[in-house]
Amino acid sequence: MSASKLMDENEAVARFVDDGDSVYVGYTSAAYGLCQAIVRAGKRNLEAIGGSVGPQGTFLFMGGCANRVRAGYVAAALRPGVVQEMMADGRLRFEDYSNQGIALMLMAGALGIPFIPTRSFLGTDYLRPEFRDHAGGFLRDKKWAEMDSPFDGEKVVLLPALRPDVAVLHAQRADEDGNVQVWGHLGDARWAYWAARKVIVSAEEIVPREVIAADPDRTVTPGFRVSAVVHMPWGGHPSSLVGYYDYDYAYQARTMSRMGRSMEEWQSFADEWIHGVRDRAEYIDHYRAVFGAEALDAIAVNAGPSPIAPVRYGYNATLRFRM
Repeated sequence: MSASKLMDENEAVARFVDDGDSVYVGYTSAAYGLCQAIVRAGKRNLEAIGGSVGPQGTFLFMGGCANRVRAGYVAAALRPGVVQEMMADGRLRFEDYSNQGIALMLMAGALGIPFIPTRSFLGTDYLRPEFRDHAGGFLRDKKWAEMDSPFDGEKVVLLPALRPDVAVLHAQRADEDGNVQVWGHLGDARWAYWAARKVIVSAEEIVPREVIAADPDRTVTPGFRVSAVVHMPWGGHPSSLVGYYDYDYAYQARTMSRMGRSMEEWQSFADEWIHGVRDRAEYIDHYRAVFGAEALDAIAVNAGPSPIAPVRYGYNATLRFRM
């Protein structure tokens, strides 16, 4: 029997996230609780990676943890504020791809190949040298390449494989060995689980090994790929998680909507919701004290479809092969 990989979020971040790491923080399996733990730990010089890097990436930028980002979309860059200023003055270096591009690059990393060809970006300004070598970038000629296919002669774009140093992800359930099960839309997280060198997973539920073994098709990554498992109910809040809770738009509007406007607004948010709590359990206790338990009840899943019939696995116990 393997040693348990179960630990709290602060220990997981201390052990498996190092200064200078590239960190996957994608838009599905969004690990808000783990990202807040990274900010509390004061990690530095990180690179945030994801097809879409949402508010959890904003935590890392404004918290002084990440100074680079590689993504197809950066939520905080869509409106005037501190993150736009950081990208303009060089405090936050950035390389833009597309959601599909990042997914393909993670796929290449997961498959262990050095690059992946695509027809995406052909015929666009994206491939012009001045856009590749923009002032805020850090990859230059390592960002992409072009070649003629050796099979049909058609031009293709080559994107480098992505192997993040660590991926932080939130899942529905896992066992203490690190076998992780997820259902619903996975997006590029499907490949990040396999591309990253280290994987930290927070999960709504920690279940016995037998639960995982009884429904193996929901397992997105086996335990040997996972460095740490954190039991973290509401670990994806204020994002949603299929089967558990919806987006908490009211919370986002009342707290997070202002955090990117100035460092003062960010510090006010961080002092209360990140540094003002020791872990995700205290975060949820504080949420209940501020908004009331009914606010969580209002976003918790209480209706919707479930499989009508169970999936059957099995074998013929009496069948024997003879030569």
